[in-house]
Amino acid sequence: MPLIKLSRINRGGEIVISSEHILFVEVESKTTTIHMVGGLLFSVEEPLDSIAIKIESIETARIQNAIQKSGLTGK
Repeated sequence: MPLIKLSRINRGGEIVISSEHILFVEVESKTTTIHMVGGLLFSVEEPLDSIAIKIESIETARIQNAIQKSGLTGK
């Protein structure tokens, strides 16, 4: 359950959301809108690619840490 920090457009400031609650991300002209479970919508400053990279890097790091802690890798 990676948490990602994004900058809100409509109210300003930052928001931290769980990537598990994201249904889909939509881009219209220059606005990125995150659609979440429960009908929540957030307009953020980050472009779509940036959001995807954040989620992917967190997930990759989580998997790498689990493999290292399991002892499956050589020392």
